[in-house]
Amino acid sequence: ENWDGAANGVHPGMGWVPITDSRIAAHGYNVINAAFPVILSDGTVLWQDGMDTNVKVSTPAEMCQAKAAGATILMSIGGAAAGIDLSSSTVADRFVATVVPILKKYNFDGIDIDIETGLSGSGNINTLSASQANLIRIIDGVLAQMPAGFGLTMAPETAYVTGGSVNYGSIWGAYLPIVKKYADNGQLWWLNMQYYNGSMYGCSGDSYQAGTVQGFTVQTTCLNNGLTIQGTTVKVPYDKQVPGLPAQPGAGGGYMDPGLVGQSWSAFNGSLKGLMTWSLNWDGSKGWTFGDNVKSLQGR
Repeated sequence: ENWDGAANGVHPGMGWVPITDSRIAAHGYNVINAAFPVILSDGTVLWQDGMDTNVKVSTPAEMCQAKAAGATILMSIGGAAAGIDLSSSTVADRFVATVVPILKKYNFDGIDIDIETGLSGSGNINTLSASQANLIRIIDGVLAQMPAGFGLTMAPETAYVTGGSVNYGSIWGAYLPIVKKYADNGQLWWLNMQYYNGSMYGCSGDSYQAGTVQGFTVQTTCLNNGLTIQGTTVKVPYDKQVPGLPAQPGAGGGYMDPGLVGQSWSAFNGSLKGLMTWSLNWDGSKGWTFGDNVKSLQGR
């Protein structure tokens, strides 16, 4: 589940809510991705009031209060409007140096990598591009300075993952070597790929419309069984998959009503780790139907 602290005309009327708001847990949200920090051109990370209209940063005490009530809180890094220059190792190192103190001060449980700009594959899945190497440099740099058990999740768009089955290179499949590294070494908590905003792909270049049960099940199964590109297999088991869906109409292309969400979830007999949504604020502005439905499906 995803938390978006913004009210800038693009996001829903509910806008920003405190992380301690009791409605969050009441409607099934047990993982909160705080989205997104500001990233300056030199890689400096800012986490402060006013990052977006009416947004207030939760205090360390409020973060601890929400965590004590059962929430897991991740910082979501990236998004469509918060890119980072991945061509530069100097920028990557500046990012790490400035984000780690924030993560520690505010008691985050982990980071969610949602970088949507600047990441590109080399064309050879076994040879990292500069941008892929620098994203790994960022992740390793953060994890090395945080306590044991600090979390790592990723929220790429489908083009960056299963899109590699169509043609590996540029954005297509660009996350695959990164997902493989951390899935294989056990550091990836889960993958919350965005099953929205465009067509979705299976293991053989087959394409499906977003918002369909077939598209959901095919690409989820593809990742569980393993997507093989140029002889390299990337596998994310069901219990490390948290598919992302739009919370409400307007939140993103490919909205699925509660019935379709139920069909998709039930197809895997409870073997999926969970579901993510963009966003809690969209859901809260339209009666919390997504969170309530998922909470019921999971028997919570």
